Amino acid sequence: MPQTKCLFAAVLALATLAHVPVACAQAEEHWPARRVAFIVGYASGGFADNVARVLSRRMAEQWKQTVVVQNMAGAGGNIAARSVSTAAPDGYTLLATTTSLAINDTLYRDKGFRTDGLTTVAIPVEAPELLVTNAKSGIRTFADLVSKARSGPIYLGSSGIGSGSHISAEYALRILAKVDVKHIPFAGGNPAMLALMTGDITVMASTATAIPSIQSGESLGIAIGSQTRSTVLPNVPTYTENGLTGFTASSWTGLFAPKGTPVAVLEAINAGVNEALHDQETLRQLKALGVLPVPKTRAESERFFFEEIRNWEKMVLAIGLSG
Repeated sequence: MPQTKCLFAAVLALATLAHVPVACAQAEEHWPARRVAFIVGYASGGFADNVARVLSRRMAEQWKQTVVVQNMAGAGGNIAARSVSTAAPDGYTLLATTTSLAINDTLYRDKGFRTDGLTTVAIPVEAPELLVTNAKSGIRTFADLVSKARSGPIYLGSSGIGSGSHISAEYALRILAKVDVKHIPFAGGNPAMLALMTGDITVMASTATAIPSIQSGESLGIAIGSQTRSTVLPNVPTYTENGLTGFTASSWTGLFAPKGTPVAVLEAINAGVNEALHDQETLRQLKALGVLPVPKTRAESERFFFEEIRNWEKMVLAIGLSG
């Protein structure tokens, strides 16, 4: 048996702090030695799916291996997360998901899996939450929206109950601004945008979905959840500028692996993601999606994820959504 295979198996065993032997005959000379799958917890064409496909193309070039994107939609991303949490911890099956993974830790009493059954690998892109009105609605500012709400409820549309856009907007309006809000969930961002354009809702909570309509002038961004104004939408004021001092909220897409995946493999994936964020064509494609590339080490990504669980827990509980 070649010594190199035994040595590699020993390294993997140490890296995972495992106390079970790794068979030398099964050890691979390198990772990845075969196809890698990104399991997306949402339908094709959504936020996570679009980002995963951009990253997968660049990472396939890097690794000289096929990287496939497989959609496994359902239960707010929980079906895909459960599937990946029970997959072999070898780095060949990764979850590509969104802020929902942090939100669902509070939102669902029984998700069908434990969040600690997954390991954070990378959270490379973010998209600040937006509050948008129809340009013909007569509402020009956040203050206008609050004033309108004084005379009756405002109707808030979103891509669905429990989405980051829904939770952050309802928290900002109902809890912080203390206005009467009626939430109208839709089956995705595009149907919600259509309802905004037809006047069926007063305001829409969104991320990147609303950017093209804001840029075209069909809709008007009245608040953005970033700390400072976005370079993509420089005319949209932050929530702090609108009087909700310190309030920020963003959606993100990240990669997660089954618990027990070798540290050396996790670090290799994180390094590959960060390398992709320095590739000019990849950056162009990501920015076209309206997302902000934010390179992080694996430790930084993990720390960020646990902070997000706490941040979204506060909002979920405040608006009474916890299951």
